[in-house]
Amino acid sequence: MALIPISKPCIGEREILSVSEVLRSGKLAQGELVERFERSFSSYVGSKYAIAVSNGTAALHVALIAMGVGPGDEVIVPSYTFFATASTVILSGARPVFVDVDPRTGTMDPKDVKRKISGRTKAVVPVHIHGHPADLDAIGEVLGEREILILEDCAQAHGALYKGRKVGAIGEVGAFSFYPTKNMTTGEGGIITTNDEEIYLRARAIRDQGQISKYEHHFIGFNYRMTEINAAIGLVQLERLDEFNRRRKEIASIYTEELSDLVETPYVAEWADPVWHLYPVRVRGKRDKALKLLAEEGVMARAAYPMPLQEQPVISKLKDRYHNFLSTLFEDLEISGDTPNAKALCEEILYLPLYHCMTDEEVEKVVEVAKSVFRSL
Repeated sequence: MALIPISKPCIGEREILSVSEVLRSGKLAQGELVERFERSFSSYVGSKYAIAVSNGTAALHVALIAMGVGPGDEVIVPSYTFFATASTVILSGARPVFVDVDPRTGTMDPKDVKRKISGRTKAVVPVHIHGHPADLDAIGEVLGEREILILEDCAQAHGALYKGRKVGAIGEVGAFSFYPTKNMTTGEGGIITTNDEEIYLRARAIRDQGQISKYEHHFIGFNYRMTEINAAIGLVQLERLDEFNRRRKEIASIYTEELSDLVETPYVAEWADPVWHLYPVRVRGKRDKALKLLAEEGVMARAAYPMPLQEQPVISKLKDRYHNFLSTLFEDLEISGDTPNAKALCEEILYLPLYHCMTDEEVEKVVEVAKSVFRSL
């Protein structure tokens, strides 16, 4: 059997046909398919509005600016996640404040949020990491009556449920990614969801050069538009998202059943219905050895994020214009962030292959090889 990748896009004939129809139409951008996709996705999530953009990072960036985040503000982010969650805060002119995560779920720790709220806190960005929802009610209780907005980072959690509700329509804003290996893809793409009309109207303009109508610019914005080609793929994939997620859950259940006696498999909170963008396994002390042994047998598992976000090299260089063109906004910045749980996860988590078009034979091979490797450690 060939190498089993950590993940791969799952594209069918319907997606290919839909893209071909767009190409033949001659209407490649700013057409009705993007609007249809926005309506369909907002209906799926349960939000009033959706704004399609060019990628998940753009979704976070536009969302933050539309929420009014800017210079002088602080935004609380978890230290165990992909870098875009923090970099978009910086690109908005605000300062990221890094908090630790729950060691079981990897999601934002509400207790650490409480410790790090200040009078400058404008927003909190809980990440539904691996496809497992963050504890949004606990975070909301910490925020209390403060006027602090919640931006859900749903880049890994399309269709995940928190207490029976789909993520992305619980906080003030949600941001999704449609990168090729996500639970659904548009090739590249992202989308913002919200129930707030003012945020919606601002985000809609900001993603299109700040225009509210052709050549009438009311905001400083960007070209973060989604193309008709991306939307055509997304419409087909969205129809199948629940099917894709069922398959991911099925594979995750097999992994857990077969491996839980040998290694630490994912914890699922009682209020969560995860969709498993990634399947994390915790290997204390011997993670890198396990990765090497898995790869030797054709199972291309992957390490977690290499370090907590505050330890990324550029974070210590935010005052340096060469590394950060917004350096003047950070001249008095003091980054702190003791996040031991995030640090441990970065050192001990590996992800097993998981994608919704995995064959039964591929799943069986992963289980067989993983059992052998974990027993040998």
